[in-house]
Amino acid sequence: MKRLLSLLIIAFTLILTTACTATTQVNPDVSQGGNAPALSGKVKKALFVGRESGGDGISIKHLKALGFEVSVMTDKELTAAEALKYSLVFVSSTVNSGRVGNKLIASPIPVIYAESQNIGDVALSGKETDTDNGDFTGKTITIKNSGHPMAAGLKGNVDIYNLDGKIGFVVPSKEAVIVASAPDDDQRAVICAFEKGMKNLNNDPVPARQVYIYLVSGEEINQTDEGWKLFDAAVKWAIGSK
Repeated sequence: MKRLLSLLIIAFTLILTTACTATTQVNPDVSQGGNAPALSGKVKKALFVGRESGGDGISIKHLKALGFEVSVMTDKELTAAEALKYSLVFVSSTVNSGRVGNKLIASPIPVIYAESQNIGDVALSGKETDTDNGDFTGKTITIKNSGHPMAAGLKGNVDIYNLDGKIGFVVPSKEAVIVASAPDDDQRAVICAFEKGMKNLNNDPVPARQVYIYLVSGEEINQTDEGWKLFDAAVKWAIGSK
């Protein structure tokens, strides 16, 4: 009888352990970002141009939770040839925009820019600071194109930060799709999509999908769940994942 009871206890323990493993192995926790849904399919490689620490570290953890192997590189080290080794390049706002410049203007690799000045460098907006690019203080943005995948199903005014912080913007070229804007200025895009094949201001076709997203470094810890949903959606759209 004691042996039977022991076997039953062991069997129950194994069942409980298996169930717990099955429910916890999917995604690691993302600091300040909640549990991000992993991208389906094989592991993808992302090049993060910025720093490994601080706010950049939070974004890097989030990319990893989305299923990416992430390599970090400084703005000095970045080259167009190096970008070819990856399926996505993310340019943080911590970079020196002059060192990044237009290095990726002809790259066939999708790029997400969080550095607003570099959108001008790749001829997807003008280059005048505080007019064509810059940032403003607030915590709310307005979804302008709720049907676009990068809107993440959100509509109207959305709080992307818990407290007022810096929100980056660009005034993009006419063929760009403004997904979200500053609440008081439709022309100031805080999230915008540049589709492959559209013409930039030099009248050259864009070689791969490009994205601008508002995330000024240091505000990652301030992001709401809705802000991270928009981040996830931008990543998925850039690489063509549903």
